[in-house]
Amino acid sequence: MSSVHSPYDRVSIIVGVILVGIVLLLVVDVPPRVFQFRPLGTPLTLNVTAVWAMSTLLVGLSCAGTEAVMRVHPAVRRGTIKRTFPNWILPALATVALTISLPRSPDLLSWLIGLAVGGGGLAWLMLMNYQVIAADRDDASQRTAIAARLGLRLAAYLLAIILFTAIYRTRLRSLVTATAVSGVAALLAVSVLYHSEQAHRSLGRTLFYAGVIGLVLGETTWALNYWRTHALTVGVLLMVLFYVLTGIVREYARKGIRWPEIAEFLAIAALGIWIVVRFGPG
Repeated sequence: MSSVHSPYDRVSIIVGVILVGIVLLLVVDVPPRVFQFRPLGTPLTLNVTAVWAMSTLLVGLSCAGTEAVMRVHPAVRRGTIKRTFPNWILPALATVALTISLPRSPDLLSWLIGLAVGGGGLAWLMLMNYQVIAADRDDASQRTAIAARLGLRLAAYLLAIILFTAIYRTRLRSLVTATAVSGVAALLAVSVLYHSEQAHRSLGRTLFYAGVIGLVLGETTWALNYWRTHALTVGVLLMVLFYVLTGIVREYARKGIRWPEIAEFLAIAALGIWIVVRFGPG
């Protein structure tokens, strides 16, 4: 198989370039830029560091790279599949998670392990997105499609914990943290719901539901900012809420929501919240 028609070769090159960019975060020292605003009449200070700038560049590279991988598939090249941008979301957010998490590594060994695991996870996400497209067009078995969608959904929940925790840890004003959580939640919801509704392809409906989910998560973050607890506890709580909301919407879009399903998700939410509050870090 020619490398032009193989997604694996493209994934290896793209992930390699992204990892090189993350390595540069260790050696490039760029003075931070400070921006001051007065939204809603109160001062707000933002420190734009090299991590911000590099993250933006690497996210763009991740999106372009994922699109390049999708373009290998014959259905995409023929134009049978016209929308591939929902497949960019998880690799892009995984890139953000790497640029945020790796600089916080306590030592070099932890950083190297994180880099290897993160690079492997990023490659896996790109390939799973490709498998979903391939399976949808009968180029792979239905079992492959189910496994790929499940894997992407689990990855979305893991990224939700990582990114929600990182946002809350900044301890910035609710205007910043709630907006950031809302945006991340909406993007993750688009990925989860879009891959769950391949038969419908209702992008407009998916975007509407994702926007509502993002708004609910943002409002919840605004309230949780008054609760001074461990950032991981808040991150997991927000993920539980995200899981419940996306699950209800998926069931509603698939066959219409019924009270037993609502009760099931509410019970899962209550159990998850109790476990986190009771046993999570304070």
